[in-house]
Amino acid sequence: MTVVLLAGRPRVRIAALRWLLWLGLLVCSGIVCAQTLEDTDVWVQDDSIVLRVRFNASVRLLQLVPTGVGEAFNLRFEMLAADDAVLRQGSEEFRRLPPGQGLPEVALRYLPEPGNRVKQMTIRLSAGQSLQARQGPNSRSIDLLFARPRAAPPVAPVPAAAASATLSEAPPETPGEVRLEHRFGLVLQSVPAAQRDTLPAPPVEFKELHVFRNEVAVDGRPEVQLVVGFFADASQAEAARTIARARFPDARVLDLGATVDANPIDSLVAQATVGPPEIELEAVPLLDQARAALAAGRADDAVVLLGKLLKLPPNSASIAAQELIGQAWEQDGDPRRARIEDALYLKLYPQGEGAGRVGARLAALGGPLPASVGSGATETAVARKPWNGSVAQYYYGGKARSRSLVNIATGIDQSTLSHTTESAIVTSVDMSGRMASEHGETRAVIRGSGSSNLLPGGQSESSIGSAYLEYRRENSGLAVRAGRQSPISGGLLGLFDGVSLATPVGAGLRLDVMGGVPAGALVSAPAERLFAAVLEADAITERVSGNLYLLQQSTQGITNRRALGSELRYAGDQWSTDALLDYDVDFKLLNAVSFNGSFRLAGQTTVTLLADERRAPSLQLTNALISSGAASLKDLLQTRTAAQIRADALATSAIAKQWLISVARPLNPHWQVSSDLRYSEIGALPAVGDFEATPATGGQTSVSAQLTGTDLYSSHDLDNVSLSVIHTPFFRGVQFSYNNLTELPGQREITIEPSLRLYSQHDNQGVKLTRLGPGARVSWRFSSRASLLGEMLYEAARTDGPTNHDRTNSVFFYVGYRYEVF
Repeated sequence: MTVVLLAGRPRVRIAALRWLLWLGLLVCSGIVCAQTLEDTDVWVQDDSIVLRVRFNASVRLLQLVPTGVGEAFNLRFEMLAADDAVLRQGSEEFRRLPPGQGLPEVALRYLPEPGNRVKQMTIRLSAGQSLQARQGPNSRSIDLLFARPRAAPPVAPVPAAAASATLSEAPPETPGEVRLEHRFGLVLQSVPAAQRDTLPAPPVEFKELHVFRNEVAVDGRPEVQLVVGFFADASQAEAARTIARARFPDARVLDLGATVDANPIDSLVAQATVGPPEIELEAVPLLDQARAALAAGRADDAVVLLGKLLKLPPNSASIAAQELIGQAWEQDGDPRRARIEDALYLKLYPQGEGAGRVGARLAALGGPLPASVGSGATETAVARKPWNGSVAQYYYGGKARSRSLVNIATGIDQSTLSHTTESAIVTSVDMSGRMASEHGETRAVIRGSGSSNLLPGGQSESSIGSAYLEYRRENSGLAVRAGRQSPISGGLLGLFDGVSLATPVGAGLRLDVMGGVPAGALVSAPAERLFAAVLEADAITERVSGNLYLLQQSTQGITNRRALGSELRYAGDQWSTDALLDYDVDFKLLNAVSFNGSFRLAGQTTVTLLADERRAPSLQLTNALISSGAASLKDLLQTRTAAQIRADALATSAIAKQWLISVARPLNPHWQVSSDLRYSEIGALPAVGDFEATPATGGQTSVSAQLTGTDLYSSHDLDNVSLSVIHTPFFRGVQFSYNNLTELPGQREITIEPSLRLYSQHDNQGVKLTRLGPGARVSWRFSSRASLLGEMLYEAARTDGPTNHDRTNSVFFYVGYRYEVF
């Protein structure tokens, strides 16, 4: 996570940050730090708050459930390529973001599921909010988009007598009265009031217009209209309707100055500036409490209160809250965040009563922050506290008892065995801080997780997942990072120790340069070096972006891998695609080619397609060391030619293929159904040196269906039922699973997650395997920063074959704590 350390803050905070970073280094020194989540960034983009989750692996978004407003979500994604330690990761990861800028508190929990390339992440919000997901700007990121409540421009009602007049035709009759120059709007879609959350986002062509919901009564039935505006005359509105009809065939022009019976502008404006009674009852006290907190010098409390207020639907306190939150951030010692909020006030309310005060304060702070270089969307970084992170520690234990019956010539032999399968202390560290200055910021990051094995003869390894310093220049966009890090952009490049630099080189263009030593290589070799250069184009056109990259790796001065690649992305209103091509120059072969697409159909149906073919592991000369046992390529060149080494390396890299089609559709506000059809295969490998021949896996097909329910018996529960059928040339399997996430009534701090799995398999040798696994996970957040967590899983397995019958009962559990810093 990214956090801000401000110059001039109390020294105790800086000392605490240094102590926490030192603690992170100390704890991480004795553990294996394999992590999948690399970092998170948050910023405001138009009417959304974007939370970008960056990974230490290439991933593809599959599905986010449920759709619409909720407090609990489940994100599914495919892990396409990653270092071996990331693929084998067994411990979960956690990120928590405190509330602010209309964003509720967000808790992310990653569930690794070793051996399964389809991963899951649960998303918990402290308050219900609309959430959508999209693939990020490269294969290592996924964006979560939160709808940001926006109030309509402050406009006073127009008297009925002059309802059809424009500003030039009828000047204000009373002091302070404002007329509408633009009296026409466009109704894109109408739905029953009970289905207000199903209204879609407007087309990108209307992103500069005001978007709001208008509640009306049609034949006595309440409806909600999605309206954009405003237009000076009917011809402009009609031209906009022509654009919108592709997605909204029933779009119609709305005359805001029509008669009272049609749709009075008095009612429309009132709904845009005054919220429903229940919202007003919540908003007004929050505003009073925030003012009192500011007067008492408690700026931190004021920021939290105003953040809660601003995430409510538009109401009578929205304008005052937007003015006060800039003042609150300034008093809290964060002038950068204050400039963001003040600039937003002036954009939303240029004629507001506080525009003069806000403008003067913004000018004194240095004016608005420079606009970001990108696609043209309004993007504003969301600042955070001076430090952020967590320390967690768990004890993992497990026992198994097995009983075996074997048919032998003299009868039946029976044996029983009980043993401890696991005993380990798992520690995870996630610490980061940032020192902000007038011209930029410096970040310090350290992350890792791993285990200390307590079993006799058990070994504990040691490494660090991320440990780097980074400096970002505010105006120029220059960023420099040094230390152990993940790549700052796309391409097939893993974890490395070194330096990276990113700098704009033109409008919408950025050059990323990285150099150092691979940190997660499959085969270690002496004197390894890597270099990568990536030219990123954020906006080839309004909807198209991509990159070109060059990758060079060497060992002892010998080229190990040299590749050219490209990623191309298209983001439209109804569909988006992402393609990757990686070509190895030395082997003169494609190393990877991948295509991912997401399509929106009628009825909020989403179709996801994935086609991926790549070498596993990636093509590189050091793959030949696997089969030869040699310590380096120079040693191997003493007995083999370069052509033979290249042939051996190629012979140890299989071709892996996979295809996926996934369809998801909401049935109603509480239920969503999805189905996946997946095909995968890994090609055969010949015998090479010490490397034994590996047969092809053959085509493996799986069909799965999932039913997800939300808010079935509370305002924040999540239920998931899935059924999968797997077919391979060697066995057939069926798996049923059920997972639940719920909070105790009246005790949101306590979460219970029961689960159940049933798996049955028949193979070609006549062996039948059955597994039944109930489990439960409990977490108790007993303070704003500390939580206790525990989980227990029980599994009963039965194997029946022609000559043996085995029964195994096992128990797996963990218990521990997590302490968060923010």
